[in-house]
Amino acid sequence: MSGDKLTAAELAASIKEGALQLTEHGENVSRLCTKAQSEFNIFINFNPNDITKESERLAGKVGSGAELPLAGVPFCLADNICTLELKTTCGSRMLASYRPLTEDGAVRRLKEKGALLAAKGNMDEFGIGAGGRNSFFGAIKNPCNPEHTGGSGAAAAVASGAVSFSLATDRCGELRQAAAYCGVLGLKPTYGRISRQGLIDSAPSMEQAGIIARQTKDLASALSIVCGADPQDPTSSSCGVPDFNALIEEKPRSVKIALPYLWDDLAALEGEVKDAIAALLCRLEGNYFSLETVPLEYFHHASTTAAMISAVEAFSNLSNYDGVRFGFRGESKHLHDMYRQTRTEGFSSNLKKFLTFGALISSGKYYHDCFLKAQKMRSLIKDELEKCLLQYDLLVVPTVPFKAPLLGSGISPLLPDFAAYYTAAASLAGLPALTFPLKDPAQKGGLPVAGLQLIGKAWDEKTLLQVSLLLEEELL
Repeated sequence: MSGDKLTAAELAASIKEGALQLTEHGENVSRLCTKAQSEFNIFINFNPNDITKESERLAGKVGSGAELPLAGVPFCLADNICTLELKTTCGSRMLASYRPLTEDGAVRRLKEKGALLAAKGNMDEFGIGAGGRNSFFGAIKNPCNPEHTGGSGAAAAVASGAVSFSLATDRCGELRQAAAYCGVLGLKPTYGRISRQGLIDSAPSMEQAGIIARQTKDLASALSIVCGADPQDPTSSSCGVPDFNALIEEKPRSVKIALPYLWDDLAALEGEVKDAIAALLCRLEGNYFSLETVPLEYFHHASTTAAMISAVEAFSNLSNYDGVRFGFRGESKHLHDMYRQTRTEGFSSNLKKFLTFGALISSGKYYHDCFLKAQKMRSLIKDELEKCLLQYDLLVVPTVPFKAPLLGSGISPLLPDFAAYYTAAASLAGLPALTFPLKDPAQKGGLPVAGLQLIGKAWDEKTLLQVSLLLEEELL
């Protein structure tokens, strides 16, 4: 029996019942990861022997009768999520040999429930952007078409079938963008739903962990375990720990959906993506769904606003990478030169541009003219979305305005950041958002056409997952 086609719950049940042997399953996961790495360069820290050893250890726990709802379920982590046994590089030369002294809170919970950590995923340096080519460890290829970007190793690992789900971070929508490029599901929960302890983030007021999976039920299984308050993270919330596995089985009676006016009036929006979204919206009308267009005055400012705020936060947050305490150190005879040489050699040119942008708009008159205005705009965007969602269950927009770009084209996190045009608003407001893959049924293989993004009320991941499961049953 092969476990790579089962849901996480089905796979764990097969292992606990003895229908699937954990050691054999571990060997299969190791083969799948090895193949995916050789073809798509999606991992940074990966050792086939580690998977085999961990599956043997888990086999002992399963035999002892321990409660392991995710027994043997393989998962991947973006390489800015800390683990004790593996290096955490953030896709940067600066941290190429760094081993953390702590482990991420969500990862601890997954391991306690029997999940099998397969590898650490390749990523753009420090999670800034989802271009898939700004990593010290090489470009990330899309399993759907290797000439195009996979966005992130975490998304590509799921799309390749090597793992059941991944954890990755979302700053301005990178998790959702990468998931859309690879044709898989991506969920950014409400800010505070998942512990941020153990994340190496660049923009702490926006960035958080989310989940990528091929099936909605796997999103629900993982979210049920990783969510909840963490005493080591003051930003985490004690707003209950629902059993999302049970909640998503309830079919929604009716779903009121809001669609922004002029959602399709964007220069970067590809015709194929626009047509696929419009066709789906027509299909949604009736049955469970009612659809209305709404005016959102500030939504289209979200990408620029998020870029400014996150650049300033990154400039501040990454200032401690100076070669003194940990990480890469540039050679120099004097301390000041050592700082400069370390950051010159340790950071990529793309990241240095982003940090320079953050330094500029946080200084002098630009602080008042740009950064403070961006913070005010953030409040306006948040208020606008929350008022809209008082009247509607969901807001829907495309996830990204284009299909996965060619690897050579690149995607800049600076202005204008068209990739984040639709995703940044949920990050600024701290609201949950889920991307659902849209594929052309007539097109066998090739790139996914688009992703449909669902933005929900704070703490209402249940509705996002219910609608995702409904779409999955209807469309896939």
